[in-house]
Amino acid sequence: MIYHVLRSAPAGGDGSPQHPFSTISQAAERAMPGDTVQIGDGVYREWVSPRNGGLGNNQRILYCNAPGAHPVISGAEVLGGWQHWQGRVWRAQADNALFGSYNPYADEIFGDWYDGLGQTHHTGEVFWNGTALYEAASLQALLDPPAAPQQTMRWFARAEAEHTVFYADFGGGDPAGACVEISVRPFCFFPRQTGVGYLTVRGLTICQAATQWAPPTAFQAGAIGPHWSKGWIIEDCCIHDSKCCGISLGKKRDVKDNAWSLDPAKGGAQTYTEIVFANLQDGWCREKIGGHILRNNEIYNCGQAGIVGCMGGAFSTITGNHIHHINIRGEFSGAEMAGIKLHAGIDVVIERNIIHDCNKGIWLDWEAQGAAVRGNVLFRNDREEDLFLEVCHGPCLVENNVLLSARSFLNVSQGTACLHNLFAGKVLAVPDTNRFTMYHRPHSTQVGGVMLIYGGDDRVFHNIFVGSTRQVWQDGAYGTACYKAYSHEAAAKGMDNDTPTADLGRTLPVTARENLYLNGAESWEHESKPRVLPDFRAEISVEEQDGHLWLCTNLDEIADALDAWRVDRVTTAQLGKAFEPDQPFENRDESPYTADTDLLGRPRPQKTWIGPFEGSCRRVRLV
Repeated sequence: MIYHVLRSAPAGGDGSPQHPFSTISQAAERAMPGDTVQIGDGVYREWVSPRNGGLGNNQRILYCNAPGAHPVISGAEVLGGWQHWQGRVWRAQADNALFGSYNPYADEIFGDWYDGLGQTHHTGEVFWNGTALYEAASLQALLDPPAAPQQTMRWFARAEAEHTVFYADFGGGDPAGACVEISVRPFCFFPRQTGVGYLTVRGLTICQAATQWAPPTAFQAGAIGPHWSKGWIIEDCCIHDSKCCGISLGKKRDVKDNAWSLDPAKGGAQTYTEIVFANLQDGWCREKIGGHILRNNEIYNCGQAGIVGCMGGAFSTITGNHIHHINIRGEFSGAEMAGIKLHAGIDVVIERNIIHDCNKGIWLDWEAQGAAVRGNVLFRNDREEDLFLEVCHGPCLVENNVLLSARSFLNVSQGTACLHNLFAGKVLAVPDTNRFTMYHRPHSTQVGGVMLIYGGDDRVFHNIFVGSTRQVWQDGAYGTACYKAYSHEAAAKGMDNDTPTADLGRTLPVTARENLYLNGAESWEHESKPRVLPDFRAEISVEEQDGHLWLCTNLDEIADALDAWRVDRVTTAQLGKAFEPDQPFENRDESPYTADTDLLGRPRPQKTWIGPFEGSCRRVRLV
């Protein structure tokens, strides 16, 4: 059955084409497996909480835009009645009945690994013609000159018994004639209950949700998300201006949420470990949770993460998304901030995404076992790095990526295979022997053991490393010289819980071969057959033209050298197994892996080029 929704329709419709519903929630109460909810133009100011899920990939419930329509689900409401108060500051108030049981202006952002940078922040937001203002620390601070030039538009709110009073400086502007909105709902499209699986959400704009901070040790909110269920598809959507996170593939509520912040007697790593085991006992497995597809979405202007997830994102595919301007306003800080931030990304595939102008690009933290990061282009994520793998035991595949930020790759893990990437920023590899972290049985959520991260167990084959004169980072290296303190022995011994503290500096063996070094990038002394072109000056950039992003390189000029240095395609047999989980570098369906395509999807012959391109790469359109 197809239910029709049109915002401008009169109340009392039955969902038919002649009498459509006026809210999406009306259809969400009725839709059953196999049904479609077709949504017309309009701004739908509601929290859509689907009652029912589908029964599988062949019996989904589809929520989609009507042909040619551009519907918006907003977590905000228009606030009028602004009166001039003092100086450049205007005043208005909202009846607290507008917020129902949740007032974002009384709800402080809080949680493990959160840092408010000395200021209290709330989950609510004020928007001027769609642009979010900055929250002032106090009413007096709102009257004072802004601390930073970009913070000329600011707000402050005070929640009272019956009303919430808003004060705002609109950059000297008059709110008369402008659209001033306040975010009032914690979600836009998010089931209230868990286990609502197999929904497809397509072609919607989802924005302005008053989302709470989303650490791995607490319930993870997002403007849209499956809320601990199975098999969602979110595609061709635009998700923006969520206070913390855009899409959540994250954790459900647990009794120990934010236990570390509430009682720091135990460390954050220990409380996270306890939550993982608690969720395993409560049924976390690939048959019930995860396996989502996020594709071809644009995600931007979120304060913490574009996509966040802990455990609930396992076995998912994140592909073709354009993620940008995440956590760049500098209002608050902490961990858990990136374009994509996942804990327990078991068998996750992250491919063909364009990620730029974020705090970090991709951050896989704990248990990225069987994960594949391939064919992504990341740039201008210069506050931190393009890719961060933290305390993962592998196997993790990093293939065909172009990483252009000041620091390309921070590897605080082991069991990583880096194949055919282009690294134009610094690379840093370090162990972590302070935390015992989990590894799993192959392609499963079941824990196989816990161990320290000694570092190493990496394979670094057929990449291009490009040096730079940028001195942004004092640590790391342009090239595999970042492994200078690592072992290259054929086997590691004594790496168990009884290893004496004095031996914790030992690392698992690393293998590097046939990488290309340009612009002064340096190879590891133990690499086999490094390739160097000292007289060629590589130029790699991203250009913006006519509303599109283009990747531009001059690597075509060394085509003869790349032809002369052709390398064998890499396979599962050559990569072997990651040491701790004893798991092969294979596809998540357990079939053998072969490096048989390039960044653009072109087939690689048996003898292929070094780097992410097999053939011409002078100018490539990204978005």
